Amino acid sequence: MTISEPWLPQVLDEKPDADGTALTLRVPETLAYFAGHFPGIPILPGVVQVHWAVHFARQSLGIALPFRRMEVIKFKELVLPGQLLVLQLRYQATAHKLEFSFRSENHEHSSGRIYFHGI
Repeated sequence: MTISEPWLPQVLDEKPDADGTALTLRVPETLAYFAGHFPGIPILPGVVQVHWAVHFARQSLGIALPFRRMEVIKFKELVLPGQLLVLQLRYQATAHKLEFSFRSENHEHSSGRIYFHGI
C-alpha cells in the first residue's frame, strides 16, 4: 500500500463494528513527525496520537462535530518507527464522546477520551 501523506500511518486493515472500528496501522520509518523528535532516538509524539485518533474517527466514523476537549489521556509506551499498532475507536454519539487506544501485540501505548461539541 502507498502512504498518501508523510504525516499519516499506513492503514493495513480496518474492522468496523456496531459502535466503532479497529484499524491496523504501520508507523512508517520515514514519517515526517520523526524529524527532530528526537535525533538518534525517533519517537512518535503523543499529540500526534491524539491527532490520528481524531483524523481516523472523522474518516471512518463520520464524526463532523468540532473538537471540544480531551480527558484521561495516558501515554504508556513509546511508539517507534516501523511499529505495527491497532487503533481502537469507540464513539458514543449521544455523549459526543470518542474513546481511543493504540495497542501493539504486547503493550497499550496510549488511550483517552475526546469530546466533540454537541448541537
